[in-house]
Amino acid sequence: MQLTFQSIFLRFARPLRFGVVGLSGIVVNTAILWALARELHLAVPLASAIATEAAILSNFALNDRWTFRGATSERLLGRRLLRFNGVALGGLAITTGLLTLLTSSTRLHLLLANLLAVAAATVWNYVVNSRWTWGSQGSGVRDQGSGVRSELAVVDDSSSVVRRPSSVVGEEVAA
Repeated sequence: MQLTFQSIFLRFARPLRFGVVGLSGIVVNTAILWALARELHLAVPLASAIATEAAILSNFALNDRWTFRGATSERLLGRRLLRFNGVALGGLAITTGLLTLLTSSTRLHLLLANLLAVAAATVWNYVVNSRWTWGSQGSGVRDQGSGVRSELAVVDDSSSVVRRPSSVVGEEVAA
C-alpha cells in the first residue's frame, strides 16, 4: 500500500482541525474564566461553568464552519448545537472522572493526569461528534437529499487510489 502525502493529509485533516479548534477553546475558556473570577469576582464554580459553555459555543461555531464544513447530514443548526453541547458535557464528565481516578489512585502529577484525561475526552468528543453531530461516517459524506457525496475526493484505503464521486448513488469512479 503506497502512502502519499495527500492521502495522509486527507485521512488526518479533519482530526487535526478538530484539535486546533480544541486548543482555541482552551484559550477562550482560560480568558473568560480569568476575567469572570479575577476581574468581576464571580465565584470560581460559576465562572468556570460560564467559561466552559462559552468555549463549547466557540468550538461548535469553528467546528461547524471549518472542521466539518459540508459534512453534515443534519440541516438544523440548533440540533447540531444541542448534540455538540451534549457530547462536550460527556467529554467533561470523562475528563473529570478520569482526572479524579488518576490523581487519587496513582502518583501522576496533576498536570500530566489532566493531559491524559483531556486526551481521552478529546477522542470521545471527536468520534461521537463526527458520527452523531455532523453525521460523518467516513471521508465522504452523503447528502441525505441527493445521495451524492459532498466532498470532492475519497481515499480508498484498500488500494490507495483517490476516487471521485459518481453521479450514480453508491458508485465511485477512479480519478
